Amino acid sequence: MNVPPTVVDEATSAWSQSAELAFRFLFVLVALLAAGWWFSNCRQVRPDSRAVVLRFGTVVREAGPGLLLAFPRPIERVVILPSADRQIAFHPDTAFTGAAAAGAAAPAAASASTAPISEDPRRNAGILLTGDMSVVHLDTTLYYEIDNARAYVLSAEHVGPALARLFSASLVAVTARRDLDTIMVARPEFAGNDTIRAQRERLRTDLADELNLRLQDLTSHGGGLGVRASRVDVVPEIPIEARSDFNSVLLAVQEAQTHIADARTDAETRAQQADQDRDRLLTDAQAKATERVSQADTRTAAIAALSHDAHGDTDSMLARRIFQEQVGTVLGRAGKVYVTGSRGDGRLILRAVAPP
Repeated sequence: MNVPPTVVDEATSAWSQSAELAFRFLFVLVALLAAGWWFSNCRQVRPDSRAVVLRFGTVVREAGPGLLLAFPRPIERVVILPSADRQIAFHPDTAFTGAAAAGAAAPAAASASTAPISEDPRRNAGILLTGDMSVVHLDTTLYYEIDNARAYVLSAEHVGPALARLFSASLVAVTARRDLDTIMVARPEFAGNDTIRAQRERLRTDLADELNLRLQDLTSHGGGLGVRASRVDVVPEIPIEARSDFNSVLLAVQEAQTHIADARTDAETRAQQADQDRDRLLTDAQAKATERVSQADTRTAAIAALSHDAHGDTDSMLARRIFQEQVGTVLGRAGKVYVTGSRGDGRLILRAVAPP
C-alpha cells in the first residue's frame, strides 16, 4: 500500500513543529532557571542585621541594611549577622554540655542550670571555689556584641566553645579573688555593709572586664573571635549538696548572735545595777560620815570652847572646871597618852583606862 506524498509531508511537518515547541519551552525554562540562579544570592538585609560576603571562602566585603547584590553560590556566599549594637545572649554551660549549636551565627541563651553536682565535670562549669575556700554556683548569662564581623565569620564554629572556655577562666579568676560575702549575701550581719554591697554590685562588671581582657589578648595573638562582652547576668547560689549544711551554719551563727545579744543585755543590766548600788553606798557613806562628824563636833564642843577660852583667859575658873570634868572622858577614849611637861627633865606618862 503506497502512502501519498502529501500525507508524509504533513506528518514530518507535525513532528518538526512539536520538536521546535519543545526546544523553545526548554530554552525558556533553562533561561528562567539560569536567571533564578543568577539572582539567588540577592537578598534584603534587615535593619537590625548586616551581611558579610565571602567569595570562594575569602571575605570580600561587608554590607549594611538594604538590598544586597551578590554573585550566586558557589561563587559567593552571604552570611547574615546581627548589627554591631545588638546584644547576643550566650550561656556558657551549653558549650560544654553540647546543647548549643556549634555554629556561632546566633547562640541562644539556655535556661538556668540549677542541677546538683554531676559526675560529668563538663556539667559543673558553674560550680566555683571562692577565695575563702567556699563553694558557690554561679548561673551566668553572657551578652556580647560583634565588633569585628570578618573575624567572627572566619572563626565560625569555634566562637561558641572558645567563648565558653574564656568565660569559664574569667569566672575562676574573679571568684578566686573574692570571698563568699562579696559574691552573695552569705552572712546576714554583713548585708548592710556598704563596702561589701558595692563589691557584690561590681561582680558583673568585673566578669565582663576580665573576659574582654582575655579576648583582647587572643586578638593580639592573631586568633580574635570578633566579639566583645557587653554585660553579664549572674545569679549566685549554694549547691544543693551544701545547702543544708550552709543553712545549719547560718542558724548556728544566728543563735550565737542571739546569745551574745542576751549576754550584752544582761551585762548592761548588771552594770546599771552596780552603778546604782555604788551610788547608794557612796550616798550612805557620805551621810554616815557627815553624821559622825556632827557627833564628834557635838562631843568636842566643850573642849573646843575650853581651848578658845584658854587663849583668852588662862586663870578662868570656868575653864578649869570644864577641863577637870571632861579631861577624864577624853583621856579614857585613848589607848595611851603621853604628856610632856617643862618641870625639869621629867616626863609624865598616864595610862588611861576606858570607863566601864
